[in-house]
Amino acid sequence: MMDASNTLLKRLCSHVTGINDERLAAHFRLAVDLLNEGPSGLPVKDHNVVADKIKRRLAREKRLEDAARFSGLMNKLLKSAVLRNKTSILSFFLALSQDSSSHSGLRISAHSSAAQIPFENGLCNGHGSEELFQMPKLHQNVDAGICTEDVLVSASPSCIVPGSKEDGSSHVSGSNRVSRLAAMYKGAANANPESPFAELQQHSPTVERLKFSQQSHKKTATKEALIEVTEKVLIREVLFIFQGIEGKIIKMDANKDGYRLDPKVRLSRSQKEIILKLSDVGWLYNQVQNYCEWGGVIAGNERSSDRTAAGLVNQSLVLALREELSEYCRLIALLEAQLTEEQNISLVCGKWACQTIEKIQEGGDTPMGEPSGGLTLRRLVMWTLEPRSRLRALALLTYAAREVYGGACVSGIYQHMHHGNPGHKAVVRHVLTLACTPLYVMLTQWLLDGTLEDPHHEFFIASDPTVPDDKLWQDKYSIRWCMLPTFINKSQAQKVLASGKSLNFLRNVCHFRAPIAGRDAIKASLQQTTVESLFTQDENSQLDHLVGLTFRETSRHVLEEILTRHKLMDHLRALRRYLLLGQGDFIHYLMEILNPELGKPATNLYPHNLSSLLETAIAASNAQYEEPDILKRLDVRLLEISPGDLGWDVFSLDYHVDGPIGTVFTAECMRQYLMLFNALWKDKRMEMILSDIWKEQAATSKLCRDLPELGVVLHGVQLLTTEMVHLVHQMEYYMTFEVLECSWHGLMSKLKTAQSLDDVIAAHNHFLNRIVAGALLDADSKHVRTHLRTFYNLIQNLRGLQERLSVAVSAEVNARRNALSEVKARTEAGEFGTSSDQQEAEKKRRKEFLSKIVPKLKSDLRINTQTYQDMVQSFLLMLTQHDDQSLHLLSTRLDFNEYYHRRDHRLNQRLTYHHKRKSMGTSFCQ
Repeated sequence: MMDASNTLLKRLCSHVTGINDERLAAHFRLAVDLLNEGPSGLPVKDHNVVADKIKRRLAREKRLEDAARFSGLMNKLLKSAVLRNKTSILSFFLALSQDSSSHSGLRISAHSSAAQIPFENGLCNGHGSEELFQMPKLHQNVDAGICTEDVLVSASPSCIVPGSKEDGSSHVSGSNRVSRLAAMYKGAANANPESPFAELQQHSPTVERLKFSQQSHKKTATKEALIEVTEKVLIREVLFIFQGIEGKIIKMDANKDGYRLDPKVRLSRSQKEIILKLSDVGWLYNQVQNYCEWGGVIAGNERSSDRTAAGLVNQSLVLALREELSEYCRLIALLEAQLTEEQNISLVCGKWACQTIEKIQEGGDTPMGEPSGGLTLRRLVMWTLEPRSRLRALALLTYAAREVYGGACVSGIYQHMHHGNPGHKAVVRHVLTLACTPLYVMLTQWLLDGTLEDPHHEFFIASDPTVPDDKLWQDKYSIRWCMLPTFINKSQAQKVLASGKSLNFLRNVCHFRAPIAGRDAIKASLQQTTVESLFTQDENSQLDHLVGLTFRETSRHVLEEILTRHKLMDHLRALRRYLLLGQGDFIHYLMEILNPELGKPATNLYPHNLSSLLETAIAASNAQYEEPDILKRLDVRLLEISPGDLGWDVFSLDYHVDGPIGTVFTAECMRQYLMLFNALWKDKRMEMILSDIWKEQAATSKLCRDLPELGVVLHGVQLLTTEMVHLVHQMEYYMTFEVLECSWHGLMSKLKTAQSLDDVIAAHNHFLNRIVAGALLDADSKHVRTHLRTFYNLIQNLRGLQERLSVAVSAEVNARRNALSEVKARTEAGEFGTSSDQQEAEKKRRKEFLSKIVPKLKSDLRINTQTYQDMVQSFLLMLTQHDDQSLHLLSTRLDFNEYYHRRDHRLNQRLTYHHKRKSMGTSFCQ
């Protein structure tokens, strides 16, 4: 084995020097001595140290192309299975490149271990020795081309180690032999001008420094149009791209948002395809890194410089992305360590690098036959499959989170949870967990204490600090639907809103300072939930259980507070009794004592006079037994006065509400109560007017026994009065029993089953809306209500007619009685009872009464009767065509004898939708 090595070394020396005779023995002994001599200092255990010295020297001399070519040659050297002492070989070439003249003698690095490895161990064993020492421009004799002109470079000053003149230490041993070897090569060049050493001397500044000039490199670049690069250089470029750094071969193309290859570099088609695949990893990394750098804040087409403007959710998302990128950077460090064959990869541990470490440790040849243990482009493609998938998932999340923030941001991320790839789903789950953490904190604080700390308006619960406490429940808190995450349904959002709102209601409105009874249970349930329970409700019901428990406990406490302590039911009954005219004795007495005052013009009314009459009515009725707090809230209110209004038109009772009950009895609710009071008050007044008319008719009918001329008029007025009384009584029956009583029963039933204050408010609002619709005060019953006001005007006209009739009857009866009394008195006095003049005057008066007063009364009665009957007929048709079935029954009761059905055939047929439209159009035209 040793003889074979010596033979190969002799052949190498002969090939280098061009000498074949006895002079070759001296050169051979010199080379053996140089290779076997061990320099002083610490030995080098890794060839990377020597390679790094060469690279730094080339970089110092700005020979970047030589450095790239050296990297490729270094890769080929490491792949060689024949050459085993790679460290010694690199140290040998480094020693040859030393310039003894410029550095006062050639020094060898103290880390070199070439002399410590015996030559007999196979330094140049096999045919690789010729390829190793092949000098520049001798490519025709090189098979693999391991060492070319790019490798033969001079060492940079940074490669000088302790022991040299530069650091003040002594010379390293062995420098004389290196100098002798350089002199031998110089002598060989002088002896044989055609040898490679002569050519090397012509292109070198000095004989001792084995280096090509810049001019030689320019000539080579001119001859070769494309630059040859090694695979290791490409791998290094790819690793730069992985980190978002533009390389010299793979450059960023800003116009196409991608990477492009330098056209001056010669690459095979397979290499281009592989680099294209690998550059996708760098592009994905740039997308994620770009989102992280700007903090996720992108306003329109301009990026905001304030990274906190996007809110806590986007900042948490950026933190999660940076955590993933941190693991990715550890993977890049692992790949770089593998590139330099630093096998101590056990320090690199992380979810990104686990599979890569397993693949590296498995080893094995690639499909193209690359040896195991090294880093190649094809292996890099295989090892980055999982990182590429994770980066693609992260990039998709960044696109989903752009130009949105808060709950909308996590909604966009949550869409990627519905993915079939378990790896993709795991990445989304981890990122979504960190992004939802601020929302989870806000949610827990809101459910537990009712506090809302949302400076960036990211939570789906919104608060308006300008709203006063008396409107807290209705207006202060609301759901910001655009920020509601898609994994929280509307029912849960409503419960979350009610839970925190209940706590604030108890604290700020009810002034309840003690903790609620179920707080411990809420805290225990809260401890069992996690951030992931927000978006994993399909797998568990922790969040739904927490929201439901908090809603039940807080709502129950609010209901107890407002129903017991603040006596909501007592206030409801008071409103029904006084504003809805449920207390009959009080209302009747109040109308009687107010009649003189309300008959005056509205401008002559004074609230304090009306208030005193109200107190009188309370004291004279059962209202005196009410709670003092309720009677204190009952008051008189005058509506807006219009020209010509009487006191009846502007008078109204009022009920003051404040505190927690004001949450149920809002300003809109009290406005509806006042509207209902005015409608019922007018109905009650019409009943009182008809009652007065009936009393006057009873007195007038006795007087009319002596006036047969007015019998027809009196009978007609009585019939019309009876019809109006029937209509008013049926309307009161409808309002009292079918509207008020039924609605009240429904309200009581709903209040018994109410689970929250919202249910109470909804039940009360439904109660009011139903009464308003039943009282024909809504928009759908506008025309029906107009007809009712016409009836009220006809009742007023009838009262005027009755008053004129009573006056006429009284005057005529009194006149006739006076005439008879005078005749009787004159007869008793013994005189004639009457004279011709008196008889003529009496006849003339009676004739005028029969010709003027009686026809006028009959005409007014006929007009009022005909107008009333026409209005009733139209009113019945409107009731029949109404959607409310109760109004259909009211129409039947109003025309119980079918008098109006015989007058109008449209009231006899069963109306369809088409007939309703046709009938409505006809009635409106009439």
